Amino acid sequence: MMRSLWSGVSGLQAHQIAMDVEGNNISNVNTAGFKYSRADFGTMFSQTVKIATAPTDGRGGQNPLQIGLGTSVSSTTRIHSQGSVQTTDKNTDVAINGDGFFMVSDDGGLTNYLTRAGDFKLDAYGNFVNNAGFVVQGWNIDWDTQSIDSSRSPKNIFIDPGMHIPAAQSTEVAIKANLNSGLNIGTASRPLYALDSVHGYNSKTNETKDENDTGTTQFYTTSKNSVEVTEKGVDAASLFNANGQGLNLRDGQGIWVSYADAKYSTNSLGVSAFNPNLQQNQTAAFWGNGDQKTKLSIVLNGVKIENDNISSIDEAITYINTFTAPNDTRQGTGVKAVKNSDGSGIDFINDNSDGTTDNMKNINLVVNSDNTAGEVWTATWTAGQDGAPGSFAYTHQQNNNTSLWTATGGNATNLQGDRNAQVITAHKYIYSSSPQTLPPMYNPDGGYAYVPGTNGGAGNPTWNGTDTNVIGSQNYYNAVMNGSLLNTEVRTFHTTEDLRELLQRDARYGVDYDGNGTFAAADVNENVKVVVNSSGAFSITNVNESSNSPTLVTGGQGPLNFGPHNMNFNITAYTDERGTVSTNDAFTKIFKGLDGSFPAGNQVKQSELLKLSAFSAGLEIYDSLGSKHTLEVQFVKQSTTQDGGNEWQMIIRVPEPAEINTTGEGPNNIIVGTARFNNDGSLSNYNPRTINFSPNNGAAPNQQIKLSFGTSGSNDGLVSSNSASALTNQATDGYTSGNLKPDAIRVDDKGNILGEFTNGKTFAVAKIAMASVANNSGLEEIGGNLFKVTANSGNIVVGEAGTGGRGEMKTSALEMSNVDLSRSLTELIIIQRGYQANSKTISTSDQMLQTLIQLKQ
Repeated sequence: MMRSLWSGVSGLQAHQIAMDVEGNNISNVNTAGFKYSRADFGTMFSQTVKIATAPTDGRGGQNPLQIGLGTSVSSTTRIHSQGSVQTTDKNTDVAINGDGFFMVSDDGGLTNYLTRAGDFKLDAYGNFVNNAGFVVQGWNIDWDTQSIDSSRSPKNIFIDPGMHIPAAQSTEVAIKANLNSGLNIGTASRPLYALDSVHGYNSKTNETKDENDTGTTQFYTTSKNSVEVTEKGVDAASLFNANGQGLNLRDGQGIWVSYADAKYSTNSLGVSAFNPNLQQNQTAAFWGNGDQKTKLSIVLNGVKIENDNISSIDEAITYINTFTAPNDTRQGTGVKAVKNSDGSGIDFINDNSDGTTDNMKNINLVVNSDNTAGEVWTATWTAGQDGAPGSFAYTHQQNNNTSLWTATGGNATNLQGDRNAQVITAHKYIYSSSPQTLPPMYNPDGGYAYVPGTNGGAGNPTWNGTDTNVIGSQNYYNAVMNGSLLNTEVRTFHTTEDLRELLQRDARYGVDYDGNGTFAAADVNENVKVVVNSSGAFSITNVNESSNSPTLVTGGQGPLNFGPHNMNFNITAYTDERGTVSTNDAFTKIFKGLDGSFPAGNQVKQSELLKLSAFSAGLEIYDSLGSKHTLEVQFVKQSTTQDGGNEWQMIIRVPEPAEINTTGEGPNNIIVGTARFNNDGSLSNYNPRTINFSPNNGAAPNQQIKLSFGTSGSNDGLVSSNSASALTNQATDGYTSGNLKPDAIRVDDKGNILGEFTNGKTFAVAKIAMASVANNSGLEEIGGNLFKVTANSGNIVVGEAGTGGRGEMKTSALEMSNVDLSRSLTELIIIQRGYQANSKTISTSDQMLQTLIQLKQ
């Protein structure tokens, strides 16, 4: 019975220990990072009274007879289950979600302790510590490389409260943006580039430049002393009107431009008109009368006009004018006929405003050989006898090779000329998606082969030079003086510069201003200038001045003197006669502002404004001193490529005195490049890829900055789709200097301690190390929420959060105790009952002993 007493005592002792363990759990129910423990009971000893026996042939086996001698607590097991995470308002509170421990040390990292309690803070010196002053272990930033090397042994985390980061110069800028490829740009636009009056030459800089070369960039200074890009021919299909609507110009579309009314007079020789009241023989222009009908037989602008019964010039004019307008069965002529002043002939006038097809422009007159109306007739007068009235006998002077309508020289008896006449004052200009090449040509404003005259430029300019362009310019000019531009051939343009130059050449050398059907010095209007002004409009001046041609003009003659001419513009849309090319009314409307009378003088005519799709982005860059500069990048649509993509010009500029242009050409603060897109909107390529930036403010010069605008064939940077131009992202790696903001420390889920600085930058200034051991329950608690390793825990393995099976961290949060009160209180009941039962064992054994003692009595 003594054994049962001692068994009861061991039970009381074991349950007392269990009560101590559970009481400790309950007391730490609100201790951050606490892990509860349990008491592990185990038998103490057993007395073997009889051993077990094996079965025999005649008798079965017997189990052993053992009497237990009590219990004890063999160990306590700490349960490392995840505690709940409670958010806090303290940025330096850190919770671990998953396995692992923080490491802290009180001797500079020689001895490391583990904890799950992440209630950390910065002390007065900048040490990152827990509540007991133990310094959290991790890795600090190396400011030389601006990196954190977590492969090294962890050390005390130290964050200087007065931490200062020096300025970092930009090495890369990146953008993500869409450039609108559609036909509506709204306000995202800029005026068409300015173009002066000289093709292939910049009169502002006196430099030979090809305006159609997208690789050539020229500049001009505005009235506000700002520098803008100029002299850049743009694909006319990329143009927009002032409202931002695309002109959508396509192959074959275009306009007719009439520079003056086409006028032609028959009987320019001045042969007298037949006078029936003059009773004498006459050689005259005869249109018939009631006694003698004439035949009208002409072809006017491709329309055949015939009438065998013409009896007067008025009757002929009326009949001709019935063909002016077209009808369902035939084309019209577009030409109106009126009687000239002496009644001997007809004045034909075409103001080129009616119709859009070729035949209704200009005047093309063919007089058929059988025409007798208005030709030279001999009228022989015979006086009447005995008071009878006299009479005329009419004889037509037939000549199949000449006609009074079209005679260009001679007299009534010696006619010189042919039977057709053509007066050209209008030309058609048709767009082509293919690049065009215009031949070089002398221009009195400057350029190829131009040498100013003597006496301050008032003398005769002369040819100069023997290179290909000069010779080509001279030869082409000589051909022009022979009337090579006085034709009805189509003028084909691709760029705005093509159109500007073609308009100017025709206004100067391609119009029959005097209406005689030939081209001569009297038809030259060399002082007309066509430019594109800085507002983006085609602007025309027609000054009342004379000019001289270069010497040694074709045939060795010259110099020639050219006077001014009054002009009268009329712009109409173009379509072909078959109607297979639609009219482009939007493009025509742009140039309707040129319509109307334009006498020689100081008046200026200009078209409506033309715009280009454009978009600008201001990118921040920093120099070595931390000074911020704005890198402005403007994108301007230049053309639609043959495969359906589009190409944009990039104009990159920085405010002066900073420089990015090291070529020695143009302003030092502006460079120009290109960006090309595929037909799916993805980026094809762009240039430049880097810029050389010199701020010229004391910072380091020649700062190389990479332009990261996207990857070829992808949509990770610049794209061009049919949506509004917009900047979606921009970034730079540079920054100005800054100081660490007080209370601006936080921790991310990888354990990086992030510091926010006064320059707006946030850096990882340190990283918290995370430790793990093989057996968490083998750790020994030493108080203050700290554990140390034991022989049964395994060694500390250090790494980053989220690696090697370690959990992640959550800032502004603490892991709470994992004590479950419902479990703990239930355990108290169980322990209490166990303790009571063991006390009963002792009292019952005592009563049995008392009974035994009483047997002797």
